[in-house]
Amino acid sequence: MTNLMYVIFVVLAFVLLVAFFNTTFGKQLLVKLKGRTDEVMRQDASTPEGAKDYYNVAIREKEEFYNKASMTFAEISGKLDSAEKELYQSNKELMRVNKQINDCLNQNNEELAMQYALKKTTLENKITVLRETIEEMKVAKKHQDEIRNQVSIDLQKLKEEKEQVLFQLEADSQIIELHQSMDNLNLNSESERMLERVREGVKKTRERAEGSRIAYDSSSQVNERRLEASERERNARQILDEMKRQRGK
Repeated sequence: MTNLMYVIFVVLAFVLLVAFFNTTFGKQLLVKLKGRTDEVMRQDASTPEGAKDYYNVAIREKEEFYNKASMTFAEISGKLDSAEKELYQSNKELMRVNKQINDCLNQNNEELAMQYALKKTTLENKITVLRETIEEMKVAKKHQDEIRNQVSIDLQKLKEEKEQVLFQLEADSQIIELHQSMDNLNLNSESERMLERVREGVKKTRERAEGSRIAYDSSSQVNERRLEASERERNARQILDEMKRQRGK
C-alpha cells in the first residue's frame, strides 16, 4: 500500500509539473531559465578556463571524427584491394576455362565443353560485377580520402585557433584586471566608470567582428582550395589528352 501511494504521488507530481510548464507563466519561466543558462555559458566561454574547456571538447570531437574517417578509409582500401585481387584471379580462371573449352571442342567432347561454357558464363558475370564494384569503391575511396584530409586540416586549424584565442583572452583578462584596479583607485570618478563601459563595449564588438571575419575567411579558403584542385586536375587532363593525341599520330 505504501509503495502504491508513493507511485501515485510521483505520477501526480509529474502531471502537475507538466501542466504548470504548459501554462503561460510556466513557459515564461522556462524561457527565463534558458536565457540565464545561455548567459552563464557565454560568460564562462569568455574566460580563459571556460574557453579552454570548450575548445578541448570541440577538438576531442574532431579527433574522434578523424579516427572514424581514417578507419573507414582503411576499410574501403582493404576491400578495394581484395576486389582487385579477386578480379585478377577471376580473369586467370576465365582464360583457363576458355582453353578447356577449346580442348574439349578439339576432342569433339561437346558435353564437357558445355559444362565449361556454363562455368564461363558464371565467371563473366562475376567479372562484370567485380569491375563495377571496383569502380564504385575507387570513387568512395577518393571521397573518403578528401573527407579525412579536410578533417585533418580543420583539426589543425582548431588547435591553432585555440592557442591564439587563449592567448588573446589571457591578455584581455589582464587588461580587464588592470582596468578594474584603476577603477578601484577612482571609485568616485563616474566618468571613468562610463569610459570603462565603453572600452568593454568596444572589446566585445571587436571580438564579434573578428569571429565573423574568421568564419568568412574559412569559407573562402575552402572554396579556393577546391577551385585550385579543380584547376590542377583540368591541367593534368589536358596534358594527358595531348600525350595521347601525340601517341596516336
